[in-house]
Amino acid sequence: MSIALQSILAESPQQQEREAKGSVGGARLPDLAKAGGTKANKKIIPILRRAKKSIDATDYAAAAKLTMRALDIDEDNAAANHIMAIALEKLGHLSKALDFYERAWRLNPSDGEVYQNIALVAWKLDMLPAARKFLQLFLDLQPNDPNGVINLGGVLRDLGEFDEAIELIRAAIYTHQDYTMLWNALATVMLESGEPEQALTFYDEALRLDPKSARVWHNIAYAAGLGGDRPRAAEAGEKALSLTTDPEDRVTIEHGLAHTYLALGRLKEGWKAYISRFNPIAASNVIDAIEAPRWDGAEDITGKRVLLMGEQGLGDEVLYMNAAQDLIDTVGPKGRVDFAVERRLMPMVQRTFAPKTLVRHITVDNEGRKIRAIPDIKDWGQYDFYIPMGNAVSAHRSTLDDFPSHHGYLIPDPQKVKTMADAVAALPAGPKIGLCWKSMLMNVSRSKYFSPFDAWKPVLETPGAVFVSMQYGDCEEEITQAQKELGVTIHEIPGLDLKDDLDGVAAAGLAIDLTIGPMNASTNLAAAHGGLVWFLASADHWPLHGTHGIPWYPTAQVFSPKQFGAWDETMVRVASALAQQIKCSKAA
Repeated sequence: MSIALQSILAESPQQQEREAKGSVGGARLPDLAKAGGTKANKKIIPILRRAKKSIDATDYAAAAKLTMRALDIDEDNAAANHIMAIALEKLGHLSKALDFYERAWRLNPSDGEVYQNIALVAWKLDMLPAARKFLQLFLDLQPNDPNGVINLGGVLRDLGEFDEAIELIRAAIYTHQDYTMLWNALATVMLESGEPEQALTFYDEALRLDPKSARVWHNIAYAAGLGGDRPRAAEAGEKALSLTTDPEDRVTIEHGLAHTYLALGRLKEGWKAYISRFNPIAASNVIDAIEAPRWDGAEDITGKRVLLMGEQGLGDEVLYMNAAQDLIDTVGPKGRVDFAVERRLMPMVQRTFAPKTLVRHITVDNEGRKIRAIPDIKDWGQYDFYIPMGNAVSAHRSTLDDFPSHHGYLIPDPQKVKTMADAVAALPAGPKIGLCWKSMLMNVSRSKYFSPFDAWKPVLETPGAVFVSMQYGDCEEEITQAQKELGVTIHEIPGLDLKDDLDGVAAAGLAIDLTIGPMNASTNLAAAHGGLVWFLASADHWPLHGTHGIPWYPTAQVFSPKQFGAWDETMVRVASALAQQIKCSKAA
């Protein structure tokens, strides 16, 4: 068979586009006892047995090379194509693996397991309709197979077809009532559909069947947090941590616990657990490609030379700058704090902190992992430490009293402030209300954390308000909907690039009277520069730290659903508060 195996193995593994959350089974090795018969097969079988042993020993490259020898003898051997697919999948070459799975399927369409393997790779590649098709074919061959049902239910969940997923899993439970992971899968569908209380009922049943399942305890922690029962979330997370034996699962559980502790206001414990974000064993964690020791808070950095580096997303980077001046003060005048930040933030960092060295960081994909690098630093020997911004926060915000009272901690561009003030003044008369309603990344899983645009109707109908879009990304559909259905114009500021001109976004946040929206780049920039912001956030969102406000931005207000996902009621409260705000501004 003519394939360039060496070049494939030399390629970087493919970045998984979607987490196959809750998937089970998959990548099962074929039964070689059924592969005999022909003279060629009798030569191949011993080779494939060695390949299977290599896979069992996690030496996937050796397995691929052995299987290639078998394919050179007979490229149409279904078992050899199947094993090659498994080896390539384990090595992270998902698209190539999919090709071999499809060959194995076409050569032996009666092998049900290959259908499921195709589906799971397609799921990871975000090819959800294909994953659905092959899992349905798998279940046609192996009706009511619980793993197949769980996987198909997960794909339907990610497609947003919650009712169909629930009915599928419920039907399987009737014949497999003691199968723990079916109950777990049903609960997860309920959770993703925005029903954490119902989800907990089914997680409890899964726990009754298997009280030592770390996965179920972890899921209970997540569901309890979303439902507002943060103490239970912490207890369940701690239980999951005590039961897990899988190193990667341990990192995932620790990361979840970090957010739970932070949401409870248990900041010291939360920041300590948050160090898990650096553990490279978790494939989702970003790896820092930096040739200097990382400072995690233990060493005295007075008089040291350090590089403060932005981490997580753009909104997080703005949030974490809350503690940047504290770090500078800790290092003191005999030391030095340089900065590495997202390129678009460099002007405001230079203006606010005046570092001697200010460079950009970049994030790239390499060998299937996200790597954060700082290409413009050539001499790492000049630094005693590099400090991720979250570590600077953990060192200086260990209690709620550590958050300073301020009206913004970043300095705006005065020329942009004037330009935006003139542009906003040119809009129709009335209080200018900036609106954000979604994230750049919106999918079925994330959408439940954001108020749907239809729920904004009472806000948009507030008399006297002049609405201004502070929403970056594609938002033309919602702006048109507001005009067509409500007769409400959501104005756009001429010449303002909401995605790339962050100094302009910050200045606009000062020029308008109020910005309303979730915690994203626009609202964080407005609040960090001293603009008035009303955040829309779930009560369990960790930066609230168990308060009714947001300690990072003491002048901001927070509106949270009284029950998870109850955005209609929340937006009615926002509309009432906005009407009162406008009434008071007119009276003044």
